[in-house]
Amino acid sequence: MSRTVEMNSTSPIQQNAPMSEALRERIEQRAYELYEARGSEPGHELEDWTKAESEILQQTKLHRAA
Repeated sequence: MSRTVEMNSTSPIQQNAPMSEALRERIEQRAYELYEARGSEPGHELEDWTKAESEILQQTKLHRAA
């Protein structure tokens, strides 16, 4: 699996507002980390992306609140 994950569907955050390039890259990096942690097993791209997106957006939300 290449580091870049292509998604055919848009996430809820992408539907509501454009995602910054930096935010997208952070999510992409985290999704790749999840993929590697699972032993680089293919077939879980959407699961990895949505989990990474949730984690990063939660971190961003907590950071802004502080």
